[in-house]
Amino acid sequence: MRLRHISFKVSYNCSFRILKRGVPTHALFINPSTFCYYSSIYLKGVLIKIYNRNRIFKLSLIDKATLKELFYTFVLSIASFNIILMMERILKLSMLLSGVGASVLDFIQAILLVQPQLMLLTLPMSFMTSVLFTYGRLKSDNEIVIYRATGMSFGTISRPVFIFALFCFIVATAVSFKLSPVASTAFRDKLKDVITTKSPLAIEEGVFYSFFKGVTIFVKKKAHNGRLDGIFIYDTRNKDNPWTIFAESASISVNPDLSIGFVLKNGEVFMAESNAITKISFDSYNMVVRFTPQFNMQVSELTPFELLKRAANKQGEDRLLQYVEFHRRLTLPLMPLVLSLIAPPLAMLSGKKGRLSGLSFSMAIFLIYYSFLVYCEKLVRAGKLPHYTGCWLPFTAMLLVSIYFYARECRR
Repeated sequence: MRLRHISFKVSYNCSFRILKRGVPTHALFINPSTFCYYSSIYLKGVLIKIYNRNRIFKLSLIDKATLKELFYTFVLSIASFNIILMMERILKLSMLLSGVGASVLDFIQAILLVQPQLMLLTLPMSFMTSVLFTYGRLKSDNEIVIYRATGMSFGTISRPVFIFALFCFIVATAVSFKLSPVASTAFRDKLKDVITTKSPLAIEEGVFYSFFKGVTIFVKKKAHNGRLDGIFIYDTRNKDNPWTIFAESASISVNPDLSIGFVLKNGEVFMAESNAITKISFDSYNMVVRFTPQFNMQVSELTPFELLKRAANKQGEDRLLQYVEFHRRLTLPLMPLVLSLIAPPLAMLSGKKGRLSGLSFSMAIFLIYYSFLVYCEKLVRAGKLPHYTGCWLPFTAMLLVSIYFYARECRR
């Protein structure tokens, strides 16, 4: 009975609407096919109206053009910021890989594997820079004035920013939870493979090799299987007690922390003291050395959930370090959503001052934010703040400031 009542009500409303459009009454009640035809037309119109009213991302030509400009500026910004932050790592990688005789292809692959780690920092910065550049240009060319004159609200003008912020949030989340740990693991495996295969080739016969800090190596002969014969090592890592080592043969191995292990066979160790020399003979001795530029990748190889599990099994400062990295993996992907509120209002302020003012605003805001973030993280490591309070306090402050600027611009 309920279903019949609903169908009768819909049919009655459709008939009444169709009658208002001038359709003959006898055509509706005499011919059922005509009634169904006109009813379907009416229902189709109602569904189209409901669909158009509830479309969240209904993009106009202005929105598409703005998104296109935002994307191009974003790509250029993230490439520039990654190159700037890569300078220090490029120097370390060049020192490390050149010392073991790596090829140019190995160097390029190592650089590409480092990029996901940098994207967590550069992606929010690049997003804000692209918004300030794009909307600053719209402001300087008086396009924002034209939009306002046509009746567009500030929320409608900022809609491309919110859509692009959602895209950046998805990308940053994927980088934080999956891509960065996978790339860090691949980077460590790549270095381990290069060091294992290229280190014996880099050590030449009859040449003093001093790439390792405080360690000088001399090899009399190299075998085809990578074995080193007639090896001499002078170890001055302990300035007060230097060691001199002679061994008949040695092989090279790489430890998980990328330190190098020289497995020495049938040799002697001479330890010089103030007034005496101590001699120790050995059949097998494993000597561990480290490269001058060191890479700490143990934390970056873990996902946020693995960091949380690892923190539960740690104590003291090491436990706080895991929590700090865990909260950073959560807050950094959320930054584009927060910056989408503050970037368009700041672009309205900086538009008349030229495009470089947008870059200045972006760098100033991130300098303040990251300085505050590093300060709070140090307080957490010192035990003066709980980890959840200290790590989320800069993010909360940025969110409140962004809401204030956005609400003030909407009231104008």
